[in-house]
Amino acid sequence: MKKIISTYCMIIMSSIIIQAQNEVDVLRFSDTDIFGSARFESMAGSFGALGADFSSIQVNPAGLARFSRSDFTVSLNNSWSNITGVYNETEAFETFRSSKLGNIGMIITRDISNENNGWLFRQFYFGYTRIKNFDANYRYEGQNFNSLLDVFANDGFGIPMDNDQIFFDRPFSTGLGLDVNAISYDPQTVSYFPNLTSGDMYHERIIQTRGGIGDFHFGWSQNFMNQLYVGASGAARRVKYTENITHNEVLLEPDPSITSLQSFDYFYDQESAGWGFHLKLGVLYLPKEELRFGLAVETANQITITEDYSANMIAYHDYGTVPVPEQFIPFGEYKYRVRTPGKIRGSLAYIFDMKGALNIDIEYVNFGRGRLSSDPSGEFGFYSFQVENQEVANQYRAVLNTRIGAELMVAQDIFLRAGYALIPQAFRKDVVTERIPRQTLATGIGYNGKKINLDLSYRALNIPSEYYAFDPSQAQNRTSFSNWMQTVVVTFSTRF
Repeated sequence: MKKIISTYCMIIMSSIIIQAQNEVDVLRFSDTDIFGSARFESMAGSFGALGADFSSIQVNPAGLARFSRSDFTVSLNNSWSNITGVYNETEAFETFRSSKLGNIGMIITRDISNENNGWLFRQFYFGYTRIKNFDANYRYEGQNFNSLLDVFANDGFGIPMDNDQIFFDRPFSTGLGLDVNAISYDPQTVSYFPNLTSGDMYHERIIQTRGGIGDFHFGWSQNFMNQLYVGASGAARRVKYTENITHNEVLLEPDPSITSLQSFDYFYDQESAGWGFHLKLGVLYLPKEELRFGLAVETANQITITEDYSANMIAYHDYGTVPVPEQFIPFGEYKYRVRTPGKIRGSLAYIFDMKGALNIDIEYVNFGRGRLSSDPSGEFGFYSFQVENQEVANQYRAVLNTRIGAELMVAQDIFLRAGYALIPQAFRKDVVTERIPRQTLATGIGYNGKKINLDLSYRALNIPSEYYAFDPSQAQNRTSFSNWMQTVVVTFSTRF
């Protein structure tokens, strides 16, 4: 019988498979991306002190006070990802493409200069911006001595099979393994054992993620003497995340004298959806026309999420295929809350003779301040999330995100743009093997006419990550993913 790996592995996998609400959810719904108009994306989201673009609401709502006319804008975002997974020196590749509405918005501007109090324009605005895209396909494969069945066997330790208690307490792990004869029970020790031989397993796991995060904005801004700009906005945040895992393992050296099991498939499906709300307050100050300073604060976001999940399993024995009986396929639902950390942004811009601009944004966010909590209306009542929240504090840190963007008028009404963003990883140095930052390179071109703007952008983003299906203390369980995401955005806007 194959040895059973450490209890720590059981804890890690339990948090992922049995109860999916953990520190991963905090980071997933806190770490947003650079999405918006083509002008905004082509400058890598560096827009805090420039304004006069609907997407500046993401950085500083005072930027919308730079509008002197009403404006309507709409953007289409086309993205594709190329993801490489390296697992025990074996590479696997996956690609995925998608087209989404990037943003749509309306700014209604009113001339209030006749009030003779220094205020020149007032804006009211509303719209939608997609701020994160979860659409991706991940895959890894390779040999490993450890097995998912080790985890499932460990998860049932000490829980007897009497009165089918194990199927009620561990329906998503040990119970499934028993249903397909991939796990055995020893009543003497109240222990469970994987029906495996002593050789390596060949693993293949496909992880398909879909969904995104979007903000439905509304707000107000005002312009004082073309020198001081103020703004405030609120946003209802919609989150939706689905994850479908297909995990396959094949015994490389099956021994019929020990076990009939030859391979198995495990399936896990999860859907998380919910709503939250946050506020932004911002100010821009122009000591002179060519020099601009910006400061903005974004409050914490309290998101209420309903999560549905299910699992299934099929085992392939030398005598035939054994599925889980349909009536025993487990389903679960849980309602909880995620509080994402607030953010502070500082911006500096310089205008070159009204023909070019350079903007720098610095954003501070402490991911260790994120929190999970139970929802009072949930079916299962109060749960403290004390362990999970301690993991948030232990694993995540404060970071400074840096974005730099520039644009230059190369001909009448024609602008070229470029941008760069450096986004450090949220993990503390003792949590991940390599803290490689995300880097964004962007460029674009735009036509700025009297009534109509047309903009096009291209952005390339590298998203490195580590993934552990099993015990993260063992290096052979590590998968290194590199996701090269590319986006092309087309934006149309008109002033009236």
